[in-house]
Amino acid sequence: MGKVVRAFSLDQAVSEDLDYHTTVPGKMKPMNKSKYVNEALKFYMGKNISALIGENKDLKGFLGSATNNLADARRTIGGLEQQLAVSHQCEIDKMEEIARLRESSDCRCLWCRLKRRLQKSQAEQ
Repeated sequence: MGKVVRAFSLDQAVSEDLDYHTTVPGKMKPMNKSKYVNEALKFYMGKNISALIGENKDLKGFLGSATNNLADARRTIGGLEQQLAVSHQCEIDKMEEIARLRESSDCRCLWCRLKRRLQKSQAEQ
């Protein structure tokens, strides 16, 4: 810890905010307020304002592209869901056609022949 070089007065609202931000839940003793203020001032004064503006623009650009990517992803997912629904409907149609064929006596698959033979033997009994 350094010595006090200058003393500054804080507005009442800033002092209350400082009290709030230095309070640690579960601890009786708050953080060192001088250290907190020193770190905040170093951060604020150590940054070049034009660098901060550039970082802000870069962040906004990134968020904009991320939003566009999200919209593209939603469109892709919507398209995939639609393809899946169409494919699912095609499979349902195929299964219904197979069921219709099995119901008719024209089907020659092993399952249908066995089914007809079983029905014929049950009818004879």
